[in-house]
Amino acid sequence: MSYIFQLKESEQRFRALFENNPDLVLFQDGTGVILDANPAYLQALGRTKEQVMGRPLNDFLPKHLHQLFAQKLREAFAVHKVQFDVEVQFVDTSTTLMLSVTKVPLVVEGVVRGVHVVCRDMTDLFVSHRLIREQARKLNTIFESITDAFFLLDQEWRYTYVNGEVERLLAVKRENLLGQTMQDVFPAEESGIFYRHFQQAFQLGQAVHFQAPFRSRDIWLEVKAFPSKEGLSVYFSDVTEKVRSQEELYRQNQDLQQFTYIVSHNLRSPLANALGLVDLLGTLDKSSPDYDQTLDNLRASTQQLDTVLRDMNTILSIRDKQDVDEPEHVALADVVRQAYLNLEELMEQCGGEVVQHIPADLCVLGNRAYLYSIFFNLLSNAVKYRSEERPLRVEIKAVRQPGLGVEVVFADNGSGFDLEKAGPDVFRLYKRFHSSQPGRGMGLYLVKTHVETMGGQIKVHSTVNGGTQFIMQLR
Repeated sequence: MSYIFQLKESEQRFRALFENNPDLVLFQDGTGVILDANPAYLQALGRTKEQVMGRPLNDFLPKHLHQLFAQKLREAFAVHKVQFDVEVQFVDTSTTLMLSVTKVPLVVEGVVRGVHVVCRDMTDLFVSHRLIREQARKLNTIFESITDAFFLLDQEWRYTYVNGEVERLLAVKRENLLGQTMQDVFPAEESGIFYRHFQQAFQLGQAVHFQAPFRSRDIWLEVKAFPSKEGLSVYFSDVTEKVRSQEELYRQNQDLQQFTYIVSHNLRSPLANALGLVDLLGTLDKSSPDYDQTLDNLRASTQQLDTVLRDMNTILSIRDKQDVDEPEHVALADVVRQAYLNLEELMEQCGGEVVQHIPADLCVLGNRAYLYSIFFNLLSNAVKYRSEERPLRVEIKAVRQPGLGVEVVFADNGSGFDLEKAGPDVFRLYKRFHSSQPGRGMGLYLVKTHVETMGGQIKVHSTVNGGTQFIMQLR
């Protein structure tokens, strides 16, 4: 009696679970006929138990699912637990359900007596996932269509999203960025300006906005970074042309200041002298010695005035790039040799020597006349400002740097000058650092102007009685 009671109690518990299960549950035989169905299943079909019992499940499924359910039923009767997801709209219903279906065989004494089919309604979850995927697709479309480059960094500084504009601007592949840290991909930036600003955004939780050069690509970037709990959203764009325009505007402003200086000092002085001498000549007897002396002084003042005007014309012609041929590939060694030959006699007179380390086939993109002027001025300055304590030695080296152009180093062992004292005036017009030698202070100004006009850069290092070194980057 106790065994029978326990069996009935077990059947009652099973029946309670079966009837009250929120999942859709039914029991099938080997032919697919429904032997039992719970209320949740009947409600989904919109039918009574009498309308369902004894009928094949396929009677309530759309035709395109018949083969799938039949196959899964056969697998279950082969004593396999079967699980699959499927989208179902039962016959004569208007609701489409996303079901996670599990088929569990009922085995009694080694024989499969039927299959329990449990269908869990996953519609809300699938809809949520679909919505998330759709939102992700829309966001991806937005981020790929915006003109800015955009990437996401997580709290560990790892790239979690990179759009196509990042690939184009930085010349990288997104697969080489995703999952990597910024320090891994761009180790040179670990303590650089980008790292410092991003770290500030992370630590303070505040957006940052800055411009900075990206050295490996030789471009300027304008960057906006916005921190969040997920990490950092970074937008940036190429502002190289804008920065260069600002630099050009600054340079033109500097030129304007120098021309103001020329007009107020170098031009007004000889002009005022000339006007005063003209007035004086009107009061002198032409036969007197003072007349001839005054006339000589007037001639000297007008010659000085003419020199300044010619200097201004030269500078304006260079700045406006007038009468300049199109850039060409110029053999650097040939230009240096030409400049040296025109100064060879002066070099021999002072016992100096010029040592070249320039490959014969090394060419730079520029203007031959400008290149000649650069080396002629540097060589003539080396002769003019040589040291009296030792023979002059000039060494010129040039080497091609992949991706950076040609680096030219011009070094002499002359008298040098106090670079710290000279400050920003080194290449300024009419600035001179040696009063013992005649000159107008045009040479270095023209050198720098020629270099920059050809798209290059120049730096100088010098110490008193320790020689001077010019480093030029040419295209």
